Amino acid sequence: MKTIRFYIKGDFQDGYLYGGQLFLIENGGELKTIPLWDIITQHIYPGSEEHDFFKIIFSQNNWLKNEQGKSFFSIKQFKEGFDKLWRKYTNIEYEFTMDKSEPKVLQTLESVPVFDMQVYGMRLFIGNRQGLYESGFSINDDNSVHLNEKIERVFDAKTTNINAKSGSVMISSNSDGLFHGQMVEIGSRLKVKPKPVSKNSLRSGWSGYDVLNYESQRNFDYLKSAFSRTEERKYLYKDEANTNKISIDDVGTEAYSLHDLLSNSRIDEENIVYSFNSSNNCFFFLNDGSLKGLSFRKDNKDSPVKLSSTDFLLPKGVTKSNMAIKPISTKIVPNGCVIEYFDQVILMYNGKKSVLEDNSVISIKTFPGSIRYKNIIAIFDGSGVAIHSMYPF
Repeated sequence: MKTIRFYIKGDFQDGYLYGGQLFLIENGGELKTIPLWDIITQHIYPGSEEHDFFKIIFSQNNWLKNEQGKSFFSIKQFKEGFDKLWRKYTNIEYEFTMDKSEPKVLQTLESVPVFDMQVYGMRLFIGNRQGLYESGFSINDDNSVHLNEKIERVFDAKTTNINAKSGSVMISSNSDGLFHGQMVEIGSRLKVKPKPVSKNSLRSGWSGYDVLNYESQRNFDYLKSAFSRTEERKYLYKDEANTNKISIDDVGTEAYSLHDLLSNSRIDEENIVYSFNSSNNCFFFLNDGSLKGLSFRKDNKDSPVKLSSTDFLLPKGVTKSNMAIKPISTKIVPNGCVIEYFDQVILMYNGKKSVLEDNSVISIKTFPGSIRYKNIIAIFDGSGVAIHSMYPF
């Protein structure tokens, strides 16, 4: 089924959804925040069927797939009722404003445009041409956000991509390299190791606790990590607390080139125009217009990394026949991915293609590691943000 979408007007170039808060960076550099439900309840009457349905699909994704949700939707009538509401609300074009509720200004950033933004472990991470900026924050009882310290630079090289997991923040800095930052404890700044893990990095991706470093849009190295189990992770937000208590100690203890990984596959490295990955698979756009994927094979953390020898062809409809269409960016969602082109954003989900936005955009955020927002996609185009909820079944 199609996504359910609403659009919030405003001059936003980037943002993030975390802990019920919508963090927004305006084109002029103001960093603002507002509870997402303050916006929704201005336009959808609280207590209505529509409002209750939105609450489940936009902020309680965990309930849809937990044991209670599975029992509920195993009853045919309930599942049919959910599907009926989904079809109803996919056909409504929602456009919201923030006229009646002013977002709180947290700080004006020193430099825009922003190249990437991520919120993790109750900390803001913002990358731009000046480097990586960071601040911790608190969410008060009245649902307002308070910065615990000023947003300040913790890394001095141009930061184009930020990727956080298990107490680590991977920082891509183009020709300056890939750097490994570590969150030590609550209230302390990120500690970035001075020596780069790799000499070049456009972006990075996670495969379990290992890192894929993309030196170009088509080529990556697989970097194994050394990690350990911790007793407590005090810096985690409560909705992240049920994740494994793993701390990544080092990145790049072993490295595998794409050339070596493809040695047993039928994919020719020279034919790849763009690659990306999920935790278990890597995907390749080829110059003949096809999109193929391979699975990672890792028996345990000490065994060598390999790729499956047989590739699988993804569903048709992403590319034009006999023409390589190189994406601008890609994002992972459960059972699919979001693909950004110059003039369009599409969703590949459960083997089907759908168009999310029919225009160029600035930034796309997905939340595959989140408990509450696993099925949510946020797309920023400079004039507002479109928030999509994917059909969960």
